[in-house]
Amino acid sequence: MTHYSSFLIFLVLLLASGNGIAKTLPDIYDGARTRLTQLYKNNPDQIKHKVKAVNHWLQGPASLQLVALPSNTANGEDEYEIGVFLPFRSPQGRALDKQQSELTQRFIKVREQRFSLLASGLFREALWRRVMAQTEFEGLQEKQKWIDSLDVSIQKQSQSGELDRATLLRWEQEKLSHQLTLSQAKITLSNAQQYYQQITGTEELPSMVQETLTSDINKAIQTHPELNLLSLSQQQLDINYNLADQSLAPWTLGIIARQLKGPAGNDNLLGVSVNIPLTGSDTTSVNDYALWRDASNALNEALATTYARIKQQVSEVTASYQYTQEAEEVMAKQVALGEEISTLYSQQTNSLPKVVWLEQLLAQQDTILALEKMKVRRAQAVSKLNQIAGVAL
Repeated sequence: MTHYSSFLIFLVLLLASGNGIAKTLPDIYDGARTRLTQLYKNNPDQIKHKVKAVNHWLQGPASLQLVALPSNTANGEDEYEIGVFLPFRSPQGRALDKQQSELTQRFIKVREQRFSLLASGLFREALWRRVMAQTEFEGLQEKQKWIDSLDVSIQKQSQSGELDRATLLRWEQEKLSHQLTLSQAKITLSNAQQYYQQITGTEELPSMVQETLTSDINKAIQTHPELNLLSLSQQQLDINYNLADQSLAPWTLGIIARQLKGPAGNDNLLGVSVNIPLTGSDTTSVNDYALWRDASNALNEALATTYARIKQQVSEVTASYQYTQEAEEVMAKQVALGEEISTLYSQQTNSLPKVVWLEQLLAQQDTILALEKMKVRRAQAVSKLNQIAGVAL
């Protein structure tokens, strides 16, 4: 009786690349991210608008003023004036502009981080879907080899009368059942391979698919892109509220040329005017405050909800990961015990019903495959924890 060895799907290169050099997980992920960037190129987060302001000083368009005041008396003076008026930001307004510019750059950076996390999630899903399907299929193929090998012995025992008909029928039943299971696993693997290729653009698996669990999940959560974007949105909201303060109304610089025409001659004047609002600080309207308060409350609620959701998901996947650790250890012991039981049963062929011996052999094969799948589940749980914590590949 033979048993298939451990596949170590997450440690061994399953498919070699065309030039014989195995690609790493980051290599294939980079290709997947490039493909996903093309697919998501119309994502609103990726659209970049150009700043159309003249400069950081002007707060509005310049205006031209023409004044003509002709006199209707014989000794009166005609007055003509032309003025250019430039509204510009107050020092406090320019400080807020600087904050806004810095915040915009941070938004761009965090949105890129969120997109990288999205791409990582799609890649991880496709990768582990395929690895699990391939583990299942290759395990069933190994079991098929075992069935073919054992079938020769069983048929000989049946022909010699050493095997009762009930055991033979049970064996034939198992062969038919396994045939269907293997066919279904082949379909599942084919679908997983197609999805993986759509995401990555290649059929090749990385040489090492297992990730290293982030050392501090709670710390990683604090810098999660979703939480960072909500936090930045709060800062943006506060800046918008401050910009609504009436004390930030534009100052106006005017350059005025005036000509006076009268009996005594012409008098040409050139001057400068500065218009500074006298509105006190903290003079936002009731409507501005109400809008800010409602939006701020909504963002605070979204931030708390998102954080709670992430923490809950981490808790659930952590429990699953801990279970896979325990299950892997238990199943390894079960396999070892199964080997011993199978050996003992083979030595009791005269006193033990053949069907009991056969059921033990079948159960042992199923346990071995379950152990290999549990190893994959454990590695997959690490990948899920990294993804939930906001750690991109």
